[in-house]
Amino acid sequence: MPVEIIAEVAQGYEGDVSQARLLVRGAARAGADAVKFQLVYADELATPDYQYYDLFRSLEMPLDGWRTLTEEAKAGELRFYLDVYGERSLQEAIELGADGVKIHASDFFNTGLVRSALDAMPRVYISLGGISVTELADFLSLHHITADQQVFLMYGFQAEPTPVEFNNLRRLKALQERFPGYRFGFMDHSDGSSDDAMTLALLALPFGVDCIEKHISLDRTLQLEDYVSALSPENFRLFVQRIRHLESALGTDALELTTAEQEYRRKSRKVVVANRELSKGKIIPPDALSLKRVPLTTPSSLFRIEQAASRRLAVSVQPNQQIVEEMLS
Repeated sequence: MPVEIIAEVAQGYEGDVSQARLLVRGAARAGADAVKFQLVYADELATPDYQYYDLFRSLEMPLDGWRTLTEEAKAGELRFYLDVYGERSLQEAIELGADGVKIHASDFFNTGLVRSALDAMPRVYISLGGISVTELADFLSLHHITADQQVFLMYGFQAEPTPVEFNNLRRLKALQERFPGYRFGFMDHSDGSSDDAMTLALLALPFGVDCIEKHISLDRTLQLEDYVSALSPENFRLFVQRIRHLESALGTDALELTTAEQEYRRKSRKVVVANRELSKGKIIPPDALSLKRVPLTTPSSLFRIEQAASRRLAVSVQPNQQIVEEMLS
């Protein structure tokens, strides 16, 4: 299955429905599979004396505004996901018919919210930022999450932006070995203005991630909320194209040769030929044989000199003539 590409708006809509609609359209035109917003109510996130409480309040939108966004996502053939932070935002996500919700790492230990989300939603994304492997093991056991559920364990964290050397992508393999069969995703928080933003996620593909999340912003020069790790819609389109093009290179893990490889093998392998004239009935000395490419190989072609050396010829052969099994006795 192709990797799911999630355009992460996060708080980049800034509480403005019109701005949010443009971001949904940008994600659709970029070719994303899904768009995700943070459905924020300040009192679910923080106390009034928290430094960003007023910012969280500014992000609050009426339910009709969120309905507009779900319709916009549907029109753009996007799955619509929401980060939820409490029972109110979760219930609204359910009422809106969201395709899935994400539980932020800050709510990883919010047992009631996690269980409600798992019971109610078709897809649940769990952020693992700052979560230890022991805590993850306990979490999966506590919530009876099995590998066949539509639960996605999202690896990565936001350091605004996250330096490339902090990603430790090899952990994806370690996590998959520790939790075989579970679905993992990668949250790419590299600097949206860097070349890394267009390439880092590609390194996660060989680890078999099911989804990749990358921030999107209307215009980085405007420095809207959550722009630091974000791509513009145009660059997001290039990001999607690059992933779609290169994920095909992963191919299959089957060890049998493909048709293309078999054809390459047929054309490239050298076969046994005589390097001088040899008479019928003679024993072939090893120094009379060479390996060379020929126009046509057959099922009875020989690919090792040892297969023909010291055997008797049933026919006479000329220099550079291929020696096949039927010529030997």
